[in-house]
Amino acid sequence: SSDSCYDELSCSVVAPNDKHGLEAIRLLHRQLDDDENGAVDPYESDDFLREELQYESGAERRQKAFHRNDDMHISVKELWEAWVRSEVHNWTIEQTVEWLSVGIGLPQYAQTFITNNVNGATLPRLAVSNMQYLSSVLGIKDPIHKQKIALKAMDVVLFGPPKELSNHIKDGILVTLLLGAIIGFWYAYKMNKNSRRHLKRMIKDMESLQKAELALENLQKELERARQEQECATTQKADLERKLLEQCGDGTELRTSYSDLEVSQLKAEIELLRSELQRAEGELEDRCWSPPVGLQQWLQLTHEIENKAYIKKKLSAEKQLQSAREACEKLRKKRSSLVGAFVSTHGKSIDEVDRSIVEARTLLNEVTQELAERVHRWKKIELLCGFNIINNRGLNVLEAELYKGVINGRSLGSKGLMSSQDDLDED
Repeated sequence: SSDSCYDELSCSVVAPNDKHGLEAIRLLHRQLDDDENGAVDPYESDDFLREELQYESGAERRQKAFHRNDDMHISVKELWEAWVRSEVHNWTIEQTVEWLSVGIGLPQYAQTFITNNVNGATLPRLAVSNMQYLSSVLGIKDPIHKQKIALKAMDVVLFGPPKELSNHIKDGILVTLLLGAIIGFWYAYKMNKNSRRHLKRMIKDMESLQKAELALENLQKELERARQEQECATTQKADLERKLLEQCGDGTELRTSYSDLEVSQLKAEIELLRSELQRAEGELEDRCWSPPVGLQQWLQLTHEIENKAYIKKKLSAEKQLQSAREACEKLRKKRSSLVGAFVSTHGKSIDEVDRSIVEARTLLNEVTQELAERVHRWKKIELLCGFNIINNRGLNVLEAELYKGVINGRSLGSKGLMSSQDDLDED
């Protein structure tokens, strides 16, 4: 009949891809149906549980699972449909092997099950009484083992997965979740620890960068103080020379303006200046050399061009320093929490910020060293030449005087020189 799924048409509709499984379900149904009326009633299922499977404890639970929704008469079609919907039917090969190893206690056949791709849908063929699949396909020869596998397969096919195996699966899932949580917390701890270590290194680099910046500021202050002292000395010298000239030109005014003591002091200073002047003239005559006319202005222009390049490099270093500070502050705020330890794709990472700090510090040190070298070198040149170079009238005035009368003005002079200098800086 159609309800019992006996005709070929119904079989093909119910199980077009698993005819071996359907045939095994038919044989199991026939084994339970003692009166052969095409339906399994509660009395027949109870006898089967107690006599065939020899279950005393748990028989009621299994019988209730078999007669779902109080269905007192189970046909082949109903048994097949219940089997297809069951959890066991959807077991993977791994789950079936676990059932074989843990539920039955025969792990020696695990590789055989894996090789033959035995999964949940294959279990009805293991449960039939003729045991042909166990012997011919799987090659299991031990009759006790075959009987044990067949009974356990019959149990899970008809009555669902064993409670113990379900607990094992749940325990496995819980252990996996717990292990994943532990690994996640450990990873978060390691990331947070690495983040703190990198932050300490970055803070240390920032401190060294601040020291380099302070050293540059101190050197600039010292240079400014020396320049002011030199300007003051030059002004005092000019004032003294002017007063001496005025006093020498008008002796009467000198006598009426100063006391005898002041006059004697001024005369002594005049004699000292004359002796120094004579000594300097003698040295110049001995050396037979004096700086060429115009050398002072050209050296002053050279100093100012160097100073302009230095200022450009200094501004670049200060800009890079400010950028490194801002990136460091943003990263410090972002990574201050545990969650922030995972955020490394937005903005600059710790390594990038640390690299920018080191580059800014290196550039700042170079600027400081270059400034110290320039100050030392130009002071030596001033001593050798005997005139002022560092203190001058400025780049624009010097260019206007030195390149006056040259074709196209500054285009052949300082402008061309500065453009070449800029090209070198860009390289």
